[in-house]
Amino acid sequence: MKIKIPNAEVQHLLTEKEIIFPKYTTQLMNLANSNAQGTRPKIVGQMSDLIQEFKGKTFEEWAV
Repeated sequence: MKIKIPNAEVQHLLTEKEIIFPKYTTQLMNLANSNAQGTRPKIVGQMSDLIQEFKGKTFEEWAV
């Protein structure tokens, strides 16, 4: 089962307000993160391992 949640909905659920970023912010953040290698498994952990640790079944359980 695959659940897709739009970024706008996640943002609303987590902050309850809409955040508007200036044009090109996403590209700049992606470039900076790529240079810093900030999403490597050794930095944030292996995603498959993190998913296995979550015992919940719903988005509401994850959001808490």
